[in-house]
Amino acid sequence: MPPSPTAPRSIEPATWQRLEAAAWAAWPALEEHEHAGWRLRTARGYTRRANSANAGPGAQALSNVDLDAIEAHYRDRGLPTIFRLTEPGPQPALDAQLAQRGYTRQDPSWVLWKPLVPPPLPAPAPALRPWPVWLAAFQHLSGKLGPEQATHLAMLQAIQGPCAPAVWPAEDPLCCGLAVLHQGWAGLFDIATHPAARRQGLARALCGQLLDWAAAQGAHHAYLQVLEANTAARALYAQLGFVPAYRYWYRIGPAAGQAPR
Repeated sequence: MPPSPTAPRSIEPATWQRLEAAAWAAWPALEEHEHAGWRLRTARGYTRRANSANAGPGAQALSNVDLDAIEAHYRDRGLPTIFRLTEPGPQPALDAQLAQRGYTRQDPSWVLWKPLVPPPLPAPAPALRPWPVWLAAFQHLSGKLGPEQATHLAMLQAIQGPCAPAVWPAEDPLCCGLAVLHQGWAGLFDIATHPAARRQGLARALCGQLLDWAAAQGAHHAYLQVLEANTAARALYAQLGFVPAYRYWYRIGPAAGQAPR
């Protein structure tokens, strides 16, 4: 089991802002509003990342009146109120403020990153698939089925930057993943391996292909988001050279119930 990483304290606010912006662009919400510099993201409830309030560059301190308005925004859409908080972040006191309001802390996670350089020799291109074909592979490999996958497809189709929806092997894939570029940042998402094919190096091979693809496209850094409790994934990403950039977690409103991740 890898030790719990310690987030560096030297990440600059401008770098944090650029990395956050890249992640928002790579995993787009279907609707977005702003309140006091906070981005209120919604996507029919599919994933907390796309259905939470996130601090923008100009995020302001939130009063109880502000929190009432944000809660009403999500309630009007039939969604729980979720805040995604980062460390570092623009309002450290908000975590305690939400706790006093009855919000629970869930899913402590890490943003990991690494610099990219183009491979010295031309790298094998990843096997790319159209969105519907790739999503079918993701559903099969991850076991994530159900009507919410229509929302997943709509989110994928809303991505504006260059994308690499890849599978491995090319025929009868046992692993899939996605790389998305935004202003020099390459995000890895939805890495899934068939349960019967895990611990065989497939995810590592696919991630390597995606990283080489991103570097060849001009990306200067790669990043990804991983649950702190997912020790297997953290070990894989450490082998690929990823290190902590910063941590984040969710605060879930008291009437939220169990929101999808």
